[in-house]
Amino acid sequence: MFNAKQDKVRKLNRPEDFQISTVIAEGISIEGALIGTESLRIDGKIKGNIRMGKGVIIGESAFVDGDISCETLIVYGHVKGDVQCQTLTLKSAGKLYGNAAIAQFSVDMGGQLIGTVTVADAREPMLLASKVD
Repeated sequence: MFNAKQDKVRKLNRPEDFQISTVIAEGISIEGALIGTESLRIDGKIKGNIRMGKGVIIGESAFVDGDISCETLIVYGHVKGDVQCQTLTLKSAGKLYGNAAIAQFSVDMGGQLIGTVTVADAREPMLLASKVD
């Protein structure tokens, strides 16, 4: 009875379960908004807002300066901006400098969030609004 829920939560936090459609490699810098319906992995630098329909993984070498809106966000690197997602996972090297509006949240030992956290009821749909112009 409880295994299905536990499996779902576990799956949301495992990057190997993501089907990444786009990778922004280390050494690549992009300035501007990123908008898509699939999943994205960032290992480079982004200056601009990100709005993805599924998941976003911020790799250890990544730095994002902008707001992120997605279903699932896993942070190994650095994010400077506000986050709105269903599930947020901060890994041990992950740092989020901004506010988070989330339904589920986990932090590994060493992960840091400097900002405020607003937790929404997981049964209520979250509006993934974007500040992208």
